[in-house]
Order: sequence, then C-alpha cells, then structure tokens
Amino acid sequence: MRLLSCYSAVLLGLLTGCGLRAHPPRPASLAFNDEVRKVLGTEQPSPRFYRERERLERMGVELDAVLVTLAEDEDGDLAVRRNALALLGERGYPIALGVIRRVLLRDPDERVRAAAVTALHGPGVAGSEARNAIRAAVGDPSRQVRLVVLQALDTEDVGLMRSLLAWETDPQVSAIARELVGLAETRGGPLAARRDGGYEGMSRAGEPRLVFHAAVRDSVADVASGALLIETSGSKFVPLAQNVEVVAGVLPAFLATDRPIAVWEAGRVIHVLDLKTGESRSLGPGVAPRLLPFTERAVWVREVPGKRRAVNGGTEIVYEVWSAPLTEGEPSRLGELRATTNPERHGNASPVRWMVIGETPEGFVLRGPGIATPFALPNPFAGSHPGRSGAPRRLKPTGDDL
Repeated sequence: MRLLSCYSAVLLGLLTGCGLRAHPPRPASLAFNDEVRKVLGTEQPSPRFYRERERLERMGVELDAVLVTLAEDEDGDLAVRRNALALLGERGYPIALGVIRRVLLRDPDERVRAAAVTALHGPGVAGSEARNAIRAAVGDPSRQVRLVVLQALDTEDVGLMRSLLAWETDPQVSAIARELVGLAETRGGPLAARRDGGYEGMSRAGEPRLVFHAAVRDSVADVASGALLIETSGSKFVPLAQNVEVVAGVLPAFLATDRPIAVWEAGRVIHVLDLKTGESRSLGPGVAPRLLPFTERAVWVREVPGKRRAVNGGTEIVYEVWSAPLTEGEPSRLGELRATTNPERHGNASPVRWMVIGETPEGFVLRGPGIATPFALPNPFAGSHPGRSGAPRRLKPTGDDL
C-alpha cells in the first residue's frame, strides 16, 4: 500500500483536524506559529507531544494558515516542511491542493518535492487534479521523486509506467517500474502491444510471461481473438487456449507473482494450471480473472442469467463476484456488481473485460468505465482472510528508502 514515513503517519493521526473549510483561517499569533513548528520538528513523540496535540487541535482553523506558511518556507526545517505538507493533504483546507502542487513544481529540494507527492494522496485533496499532478511528476529530474511517484501510481497508470521505462536510466527506478507493471497486469492492466498485433506481459529475467497471438482483430473497437500462451525460459511456449477474447489489451489471464501458477478464461470458464507440477483444474463458469493483491487468490465475475436489461442505449448486466485460492479450496461468492455496455465503447463489449483492481483509502476495489459502483474486495491484510499468507512483498519505496 501507499506508505508515509512512520513519523509522518504518527503526525497525521495526532494533528488531524476539521474537514473542508469554506472560509480562510484567522491569522495565527507568532507564539502559535512557533509552537506548531516545534511540534512538527519533534524527532520522537513523547507524552508532552501528545498533550501539545490536543492544544493545537483546539486552535481549529488557525492551524491551516500556519501549515501553508511552513510548507512553502524554502529555508525552513526539512522535517517541519514534510510534516506540514502531510497535514495539509490530510485536513482538507481549500487552498491545500494548490499549495502542494506549487511545492511539487517549484521547490528546489527533492526531499520536499517527494513529500508533496505523498501529500497529494491525503483525503483532504484526493481527486482528479491531485492524480494528474502526481502523473506529471513522473518526469521529475530527481530519482527520489520518481520513486515516490511510482509508489503513488495505480493500475490505470500502467501505460505511464511503461513510458517511464522507455527512457529511465536509473537501475533501481527501472526495476521497481518493471515490478509494478507486472503487478498491474495481474490486476487488469493492459499488456504491451506487439508489432504483430498481439500482446506480451512483463516478467523478470528468466521467468515466464504471457503472450497473446491475435488471429482476428478489430482495430476500431480494439478487440481481438486468438491464442494465449506462456513463454518460458529459452523461448519455449506452453499453449493455454485458443479463441481467447482480448479487449483494450487486457488479457483474461494472469500469472501469479509468487508461484508458478497461471489463471485464465477460455470458453467462459476459469482455469488454473500449476506450471511446476502440470496439474490443472477448473474454477467453474466466469470471465475476467484477476489476482487479489497480496494474496494467493483469484477473483472473477460470473453473469447472473436472466437479468440483462436495456438502459440508455446500452445493456446492463448483473454479475456475481467470485473468489478462490490458487491451489486448493472451493470458490466462494463475494457479492454482485453491475456493468453497462455502450455500443460506442469497444464494440459493445462488457466493461468487466477491462475492469481493474484499484486502490482506495479503504482498500482494493473492482472498478472501471461502465462499472456502476466500485465493488469492495476482501481486505487482504485482515487476519481472518483465508488468502493471506504472511506479510506482503515490499514492492514500493517507503520513506526509509529515500
């Protein structure tokens, strides 16, 4: 998940105040400015720190004006500035987004710009403008900032990750970008196009990857049908299925990140193959399989018969969401989602064909254009979740890496 430094996370919990404000805060006294600066610059929380927290919160809207001043002070203490940015992103002061964006664009200190990227994820500023500001920072000259931007991108940004890979020269940034592209593909991100009209997945050196050869292609609708294979070491190929439908570059298949297991859809049925043992099994009817992040579980959808209906020139389709372990265990039903087709969108294909598993502050969801309401998936970090297998692999940079 997206991570703040430990200290910033503590401060977010300690100094979170009111929600969105429609009026500017009252000017703060110099003494209050000094107190806020002192608290934000504290290296280790203490009992006194917690007592000061309560007093600051009672000051209410005055705190936001101080945070703006501290965040934009290029001569200020680094810890103070970083924590002021984090709190601005959390609290929802109306001008906070503009302040954070200015810092990201203009500040000479790469460490402060990196903190601004993280602050743009705060619930007080989250939205399309914040997302676009993060995406624009992918070209920042600082390696440190680019690492934090990669941490902040989501499944829908897989194309931007590939663009970064095309010109990135730093080995660590490239390695993390490749890792995240591979993860995005397991969550419904489109694969890279091949010159022959097919697609190929991302993989580590020497590890297997998915390859799709198109037999029939509609370039206008961006829909193709053809053969799905796994390319193993030595350029050997393992065929999985024929007549596989691919929409918008999204394969109805994935390779597990921690096990040599392939999951794919063929003939509206979900299949699983253990590449090491050669054992295969069926998970039953369904389409559009995805890997539930940080677990060894597949997620897919199954249309509910008899519930299609015409709406606004398209067709609403009701699906059940199903999940199952990649190794042993029976599938379980998680709930329902609704998707609406559009004749002008990918040849009237169902939106579940290009839906992704995306991240929200509350957890992972199935979402995408044409999905009526994002579908909340089981929390992979909950102790009772049957698919959790220890701590997740650490794939994204944290404050400690920077």
